[in-house]
Amino acid sequence: MIRRLHIEGWRAFEHLSLELDEGVTFVVAENGIGKTSLIEAAGWGLYGELSGVDPGAALRFGEGRILIEVDLELPEGRILTIERSLTGQVHTMQARLDGDVVEQAELAGVIVDAFGASQDFLSRTTLLASAAVADDSAGVFQLHKHLCHMFGVDALQGAAAQLRRAHAAAEKESTKQRQLTRRAAADLGQLRNQLADIEQAATVAEQARAESRDAVDATQHYLDQTRAAHAAHLQAVANRAQFEELQTAAHALLAPTTPTAPASPADPGTSVAELRRRLDDAEANAIRIDDEFRAELAGVGAQLSVAQAGIAELHDAGAECPVCRRELPPHDRAAAEQRHRRDIADLTDRRVILQARSDAATRRLHDVRALVSRAARLQAPAPQAEMKAESDIDEAIQNLEHAREVHEERINKAAEIRAERTTLQRRINEEEAAATQEKQAYLAHRREAATNIAAQVMEATADTILTERIDPLVTEITHRWKRVFVNRGELRLRHDGRLILLRGTHEIGFDQLSSGEKVIALLATRLLVLSSSTRASFLWLDEPLEHLDPNNRRLAASLMATAGDHTRQLLVTTYEERLARQLESTGAITVRYIKASG
Repeated sequence: MIRRLHIEGWRAFEHLSLELDEGVTFVVAENGIGKTSLIEAAGWGLYGELSGVDPGAALRFGEGRILIEVDLELPEGRILTIERSLTGQVHTMQARLDGDVVEQAELAGVIVDAFGASQDFLSRTTLLASAAVADDSAGVFQLHKHLCHMFGVDALQGAAAQLRRAHAAAEKESTKQRQLTRRAAADLGQLRNQLADIEQAATVAEQARAESRDAVDATQHYLDQTRAAHAAHLQAVANRAQFEELQTAAHALLAPTTPTAPASPADPGTSVAELRRRLDDAEANAIRIDDEFRAELAGVGAQLSVAQAGIAELHDAGAECPVCRRELPPHDRAAAEQRHRRDIADLTDRRVILQARSDAATRRLHDVRALVSRAARLQAPAPQAEMKAESDIDEAIQNLEHAREVHEERINKAAEIRAERTTLQRRINEEEAAATQEKQAYLAHRREAATNIAAQVMEATADTILTERIDPLVTEITHRWKRVFVNRGELRLRHDGRLILLRGTHEIGFDQLSSGEKVIALLATRLLVLSSSTRASFLWLDEPLEHLDPNNRRLAASLMATAGDHTRQLLVTTYEERLARQLESTGAITVRYIKASG
């Protein structure tokens, strides 16, 4: 049972600590104060996500952190403390058992060992929000599933299901064996003769397929050669055209040569190598001529600079004869300046002529070098290759397509023969195995019968265990129901976990009961389930008396006040303070009052 519940930052509670004891406790508070929040906080603290509670939505306004601590007393007396917190999106959990740390992966095992039930079952059974108090949608909180697990019925049902699968397989095999044994034996000698004929036909077909493959390869090789010869011919023609075009261009450029220039490269029979040699010679000659013009230009430029410098000196003060170093008279200066000007005019004319010749030589050198570059990339004209026309290639393609069609037909023929051979061989194997089918059929019949009987035994055993365990619950639930409702029929718990009400011969489903009848029926069942199928001795209910009429409210409260010795702790939230005080006056319950934080 829960000994202590500590809450921080949860909905209406800024800070709340409850120390709890055995017995029936009614927690009284007005609506909106936090009764439901109390149950939800305890559920999330104990079971985390299994509680179905969203802690993020329960964060108190203005707070940044939720903290829930639960001290749970286990049946053997040890204290399991679970602390859960939520800060932002970070959820942490710590657990201690009598002070020793319990890892999160071990916590479920500790609870199952202590209470004899899974966390999922306990979360649906021990802490119930108001919406679940009268809810039977889970089939009385998965009672059937829990009992199957608790009493080992899961294993029996699993074994039965496995045996049923084995029986289905054995039945299929048995049917197959019966069909084989009923079939008349075929003439194996005739089948073997047919197999020999097919083997010979397969050999011939494989030889024909290999020959057609060779024919395809040879035809493909001839097509490749034809295409290569055609491409070589076209390349040779292109090379010859390029060579002749280059010869013509070289002749046009180099024809106006001096008498000592090399012979024209357009001579008939000139080779690529000879053309390249002549162009190289022409390039060297063009370089020599260009250099000569450049050198002569440089000399004329130097002479022109000297003449211009001489005129400048004559105009300077104190001009003198460069030989005797005496000052020149005016008429001598004029004569000297006239000579210099004639020299400058002659040199200027000479430089213009030389510059034009030099530019022409440079252009000629550029043109020769362009021809040299083209000659370097030129392929030597190959000897005239055998002419292969487009029609030769088309014919070779047609021959290849025909060879491939023949080869494809022979492949299909060989495949058909192999398939026929495989089918015949399988028939022979089946006929040869027919002699042993009778024994196998007998064994298959035995397996079929054995698996069927074993599955029936397992299923019957599982049903017997459930009947023996649930029937006492049925009797006790009916007894508790009649203690509350004397004249309202008999409440029954079916083996599948459904609750029904019998009134004479009429069966009433749970969904047809009144609100008060639903609350009392589920309350009686939950108290009994806790005491009979688990070692959990606590039950917390959120407002089970809500929406009940006064009479049903009193009956339900009386049933909870007399919960029984095994349910050591029953906590009920309610706003019915008057009813709680009446029960407290009889000594049957303890009343606790809570209020929200300021």
